[in-house]
Amino acid sequence: MKPCLKFYLKTVLIAALFFLMSSCYSVRIVSTMGSPMPPDEMERDDWYRDKMVVEIDTVIKAGITTEGISFRVLREGCETGKLFSVEYKNTFGGSLLYLISFGNKRKVKLKYVCMKPEN
Repeated sequence: MKPCLKFYLKTVLIAALFFLMSSCYSVRIVSTMGSPMPPDEMERDDWYRDKMVVEIDTVIKAGITTEGISFRVLREGCETGKLFSVEYKNTFGGSLLYLISFGNKRKVKLKYVCMKPEN
């Protein structure tokens, strides 16, 4: 194999690996005021094990003229309407959908935890 071809293959592999690794990420925003709503059943082993979490997996329309994206908080199980934490997760599939649709659609996974009502 020619040295020029080896260099080209290495560069393509490193670029593909970098793109795959950087396309999956999550961002979690947590409130320091208040306490989370406790779950009905303890069935998780992750960060949300002692919290009642609502998960949304959806495709949203996001174009050039979109100024903001909003989601309604589901009222069942979230009486206060206040959020304790919000986690946004981007995946490789969501990035591909965004590229294929020329930035019109984005697949997102959201997890949010409501705040416990104050007594």
